[in-house]
Amino acid sequence: MPAAITPTVAPPRTRGLFRQLEHRGQIVSNLTPNWFASIMGTGIVANAAATLPLQFPGLRPAATIVWALASVLLVALSTATVMHWVRYRATARGHHLNPVMAHFYGAPPMALLTVGAGTLLLGKDVLGTPLAVGIDWVLWTIGTVLGLVSAIAVPYLTFTRHDTAPDSAFGGWLMPVVPPMVSASTGALLLPFLPAGQARQNMLWGCYAMFGLSLLASIVIITLIWSRLA
Repeated sequence: MPAAITPTVAPPRTRGLFRQLEHRGQIVSNLTPNWFASIMGTGIVANAAATLPLQFPGLRPAATIVWALASVLLVALSTATVMHWVRYRATARGHHLNPVMAHFYGAPPMALLTVGAGTLLLGKDVLGTPLAVGIDWVLWTIGTVLGLVSAIAVPYLTFTRHDTAPDSAFGGWLMPVVPPMVSASTGALLLPFLPAGQARQNMLWGCYAMFGLSLLASIVIITLIWSRLA
C-alpha cells in the first residue's frame, strides 16, 4: 500500500511592515550607525529653531515637540543598537571595516550632543533647569568622548585598513571628524553653569582645542574632496 501522505500546513504569513522577516528579532540584524544621522538632523532643527534671532508665537512649542521626537528616537535607537551588538556581534564588528559605513561612526556622538543641547535649550521648560543641565552634562560627556574616538580612530582605519585610492575622498569623510566641533559649540552652552574660575576656563580652552582639532582635520579632508573636482 502506498504510504499515507501527511498534509503539510503552511506557516502563517506575517502581514505588515516586517512580513519578510523570519522573526521580529531580525529587525536589528543589520542596524548600522548611519541611522543616528536622522536623530542628529532632527535635533539640529529643534536647536536652530530655539536659537533663531527672530522668534514668533508657536515656534518654541513646535521646536520642543521636535526635540522630544529626537529624544525618543535617541532612546529607541540606542536600545536597538545595544540589541544589535548583543545578538549580531559579528555583523556589528564589521561596520568599521566598511570603507563607507565606518565614517558614520561620527553620527552617534553628534546625535547625543544635539539632543543634549536641545535638552538645555528647550527641555528645561518641561523638565526644569537643574534636571535639564544634568542630562546635558551626561550626553555632552558621552558624546564628546565618542566624538574624539571617532575623530582619531576612523581616519586611522581609513588609511591603514581600508582600500583607499587618490580619488576615494567624499563628503562622508567629514562625518567622523566633525563631532569635536559640535562638542565645542554645544559645550559653550554649559559654561554659565560652571563655577567662575579655573573650571570654567578649562572648559572654555577645551572647547577651543576641540574646535581647532576638527577645523584642521576638516580643511585637510575638504582639500582632498576639492582636488577630485579640479
